[in-house]
Amino acid sequence: MWAEGETIEVWGNRDTPSGFLLHGIPHDIRKLCNRWQVHTRWWEPGETVWREYLKVTTDDGLLCLLGHDLLGDQWFLSRIYD
Repeated sequence: MWAEGETIEVWGNRDTPSGFLLHGIPHDIRKLCNRWQVHTRWWEPGETVWREYLKVTTDDGLLCLLGHDLLGDQWFLSRIYD
């Protein structure tokens, strides 16, 4: 688990990507297991956190938690489950 997340590039649909690139290695997403949003401190400008999380499985058998910063439009890897 990474507290800040590891920045990744995604491809496919921006709402539900079909894959991501981590350290130069492509991972195709096979299944979306779960998704949810976190929107906090919306009442305080500059302090707002608005993210969507996707738990996915990949073609190489990884179970991962991907995050999408909806304000900055950046994707990150938060967790790889073992």
